[in-house]
Amino acid sequence: MAAAEFDWKQCFDQVAPNLVLYARQLTPSQADAEDVVQMAFVRWWRRFPDGDKDNIPLLYAAVRTIALDLRRSDTRRARREAASEIALPGEDAPVFDVPPEQKETAAIVTEALSKLPEEQREVVTLRLWGGLTFQEIAKALGISINTIAGRYRYALNNLQKHLAPLKDDILGDPAPPANLLNFEPAPQALP
Repeated sequence: MAAAEFDWKQCFDQVAPNLVLYARQLTPSQADAEDVVQMAFVRWWRRFPDGDKDNIPLLYAAVRTIALDLRRSDTRRARREAASEIALPGEDAPVFDVPPEQKETAAIVTEALSKLPEEQREVVTLRLWGGLTFQEIAKALGISINTIAGRYRYALNNLQKHLAPLKDDILGDPAPPANLLNFEPAPQALP
């Protein structure tokens, strides 16, 4: 059948309900099943633009492949999220997954992080938990390395202010504030 003679809408209306039923057995929700069928139809149409009905079994194969890929993708994402220590913004999950004896400390650190401006919090997260260098962060965010260094410095200063009570509580006597930006060893006194 030529492309001009083939009625895609009619074909979709006839075949899609059965495909959705099939996809529903392989996907967690009705919406996912409908998405899978739509993706399969697009694949089928690209491969057989003239709409050869003899190739409809390949449409079912495409539905199966796409549904299984979606399931694997969802499983991997769920595993990554479960293993992650940081929750996405706006979620009710705690930022840190810690043992019960450290929950109070984690709550104080979480609160201190939440008080940082978003730009500073993002740089701290990428640096400390992402393990990225300033150069890598600058590349990822598309801003200068000097801006990254400044945001990190301001974030550490703000965190130091917010976490001072925690430091005093843990260490007992408050230690003099350390200069977080001075990475060189302190000069030794001459004998």
